[in-house]
Amino acid sequence: MQPVVGRKTFKRTLHTYDMREARLRALTLAARYAQVFTVLKERRMQTRDDDLDALLARLTGTERPQELTLNRTRSADGSITEQWQIDTPEDVTLYQQLMALTAPQPSALGELIHQHVPPLPTPRRTTKPAIETITLGKARDAWLTSLKGSTLPKTWTIKRTAIELLTSFLGEKTKLHTVTRSDLARWYQDMRDKGASTPTLTNKQSYIGGKGGFFEWAQASGHYPRGDNPASGHVSYSTREKRARRKFGFKAYDAHQVQALFAPAAFEALPLAARWASLIGLYTGARASEVGQLLTADVVEDGASPASRFRTKVSIKR
Repeated sequence: MQPVVGRKTFKRTLHTYDMREARLRALTLAARYAQVFTVLKERRMQTRDDDLDALLARLTGTERPQELTLNRTRSADGSITEQWQIDTPEDVTLYQQLMALTAPQPSALGELIHQHVPPLPTPRRTTKPAIETITLGKARDAWLTSLKGSTLPKTWTIKRTAIELLTSFLGEKTKLHTVTRSDLARWYQDMRDKGASTPTLTNKQSYIGGKGGFFEWAQASGHYPRGDNPASGHVSYSTREKRARRKFGFKAYDAHQVQALFAPAAFEALPLAARWASLIGLYTGARASEVGQLLTADVVEDGASPASRFRTKVSIKR
């Protein structure tokens, strides 16, 4: 282009001492020169001297490049504060170019925004339901109250005994939601150390950690976090242990043994409660474990005769 233009170089002051604005103005001038060179290439054979002079005048004239700065102040520490005015599409373009020049390294998110790609969706925050704090003593009372209408009196008493044992061991003031699986393991071991058999521990575990038990109620009521039941899975009653204990289970007495047990001398030596238990077992055929769980409420009148009902998993005895 030198033969056409008649120059080897163009020099032009940028009229600024600010490095960021100088770079922006240099970019603007470079774009203008590129436009002129394109025009000259297309019209190389037809360009008149006056047209060439007009183009060169536009490049080397005294008109200052378009800028955004409305006011610039320099503070005592040397920092510069600028006020910009953006009110046209051209101003927006200049601002975007300036930001691109001053950015140290475009971020991946910035590139997506410039390409008009919608931003990534904001992840939804899921909040866990709040746990209503309650002491173990109050939870015990609330659970027992909830069982009143749907539980037999005898079963309710058995469950009350189990939860009261747990409450006594951990303390009534203990916050229910702070009870851990380790706490329950210590409770089961404490009962075993005090002589409780595996069947007894299994029953206690079913009342506290089984289906419909205390901790299942606590989770459903919002007093304990849902998920792992801390009272379940601690005690197992193996088939081998059941087989071994069966040797000490129920065995019918023969006539000679019954006569010896109920001989007047032996019978009179028994406490009053034991006498009644022996007679009930003798005349009803109930097992000792069933007689031992009888309550006063289990005795009802059937016509003119007193009667008791023994409810088991497989039968009802009367």
